[in-house]
Amino acid sequence: MTTPVRPGSEVVAGHAGRRWIAACGLVLATLLGASACSGDDDAGVGTTEPPTTEVTETTAPPGRPPGAVETGLREVSTGQCFDPIEDPLVQDLAVWVVDCATPHTHEVYDVITYEGDGAGRGTDYPGVATVQDWSEQACYDRFEPFVGVRWTLSELDIAVWWPSEETWARDDRAVICTVMSDTGDQLTGTQRDAER
Repeated sequence: MTTPVRPGSEVVAGHAGRRWIAACGLVLATLLGASACSGDDDAGVGTTEPPTTEVTETTAPPGRPPGAVETGLREVSTGQCFDPIEDPLVQDLAVWVVDCATPHTHEVYDVITYEGDGAGRGTDYPGVATVQDWSEQACYDRFEPFVGVRWTLSELDIAVWWPSEETWARDDRAVICTVMSDTGDQLTGTQRDAER
């Protein structure tokens, strides 16, 4: 298995010029006060899995998408679709959760618990590189079973969020794996078994 190359930047060229996008260092303490990813209360938003799996050739409009619900980033759950909030004060803290049948930029295909070096409650933060490497590899491993094709051969890309040192201190161990268009275009419908 080929492991994506991940130097210390948020957008990284991967296989054949593909991007591996990672959003790290979430600072949730000041604005949300969320302690961990719950995923229990998705209010039925974004849980449908329509058969349409196409890329819409548009970019996300600014502002609140129609029917969207503002949700803490660390509160999204598997199967939900979302658009980032374009406000720099909250863009790594909250997202617009939308029904997957409507155009969106991200679909959560897994939310997993960090189990790498230093895992466990009450432990010291193992460091950004350690948490990032484990999280990216875990999401990479789960991509093919979800989409139906290896990431290196896919038209889709991966965006990963992992615990920061601040959220780790509040026992946050959630790693959020999302699928997105490799061009940044919006997706319509779930990408489960899209095989593209």
